[in-house]
Amino acid sequence: MNNTNEALLNGYIITEEKIEKIKDLNNITERDSLGEKGFLWYHLNVGTEETRTWLKNKSGLSEIVIQELISEETRPRILKDDDGILINLRGLNFNADSDEEDMVSLHMWIEPGRIITSRSERVLTMDEIDKSYAAGAGPLSINDFLIRVIDGITNKISEYIYDMEEQIDDMEEEVLTGETDRLRSQLSEKRRKTIIIRRYIVPQRELMARLYREKIPWLTEANKEYIYEFSDRTIRLLEELDNIRDRAALIHEEINNRINDQMNRTMYILSIVGSIFLPLGFLTGLFGINIGGMPGVDNDSAFWIFSFSMVILIVIEYILFKKNNWL
Repeated sequence: MNNTNEALLNGYIITEEKIEKIKDLNNITERDSLGEKGFLWYHLNVGTEETRTWLKNKSGLSEIVIQELISEETRPRILKDDDGILINLRGLNFNADSDEEDMVSLHMWIEPGRIITSRSERVLTMDEIDKSYAAGAGPLSINDFLIRVIDGITNKISEYIYDMEEQIDDMEEEVLTGETDRLRSQLSEKRRKTIIIRRYIVPQRELMARLYREKIPWLTEANKEYIYEFSDRTIRLLEELDNIRDRAALIHEEINNRINDQMNRTMYILSIVGSIFLPLGFLTGLFGINIGGMPGVDNDSAFWIFSFSMVILIVIEYILFKKNNWL
């Protein structure tokens, strides 16, 4: 893996006969294109001044394409320019100390004989393609390269969303078993993640649909069928995200209902206890006043008579509560 401070992160000359690594960005000019014999791929780090200088002075690209390639944050979009096409994608963030849903940008310029990709943060799919080329494999045409990139990014998003679905299943099980203490914060976090991912997948779906419709000379009908399938998969992923968001909201609502029911039950019991002991408190307070004339002051059995009367009163209250369906 190249140092993150280098302008050229990965670079290869790809033909059917050989796959040769490119080591120096300064030796690459706009004339380095293999046409139908193969293609060049160089993966650039937009965080270096060397990358910006090379793109402006040696890439032969238009200003609008260069600006897109050196942008650190962009929404998914597609832009045609002469014989080439610019594609901005978003992939999951697998960098250290980062959340996957904080999706990273990948910019791709594709034309016959040349592919330029750029990023500000590591994109795992591009690292996988680099490893495949280093092993002597990897896509041998720009069409296959594009399909490989889209497939890798889409698969990782799919796996992440399906993992979220399994977590929601576990949360539903925990709600059914009554283990809800830590679920509320987790559900809020899941809903936040679905909102963030959905924000980028929606324009990515539109990108796939437009890429399928565009008339691009080097993109075959077979490739377009793959792109159509990716578009369809992206629609299903959006539906899954909506489903996860709705299920999280329902689980959150069920937890709140259970908490409210528990609080209402507690308040009900306290109200019943308070109602039972209210007359008892009144009588004990009344007979507890220390003034002359209180009945039973000179009777040694007065305390037991009073206590027995209290028990009788509790029994009468219980019967009345039962008869009125208050218990």
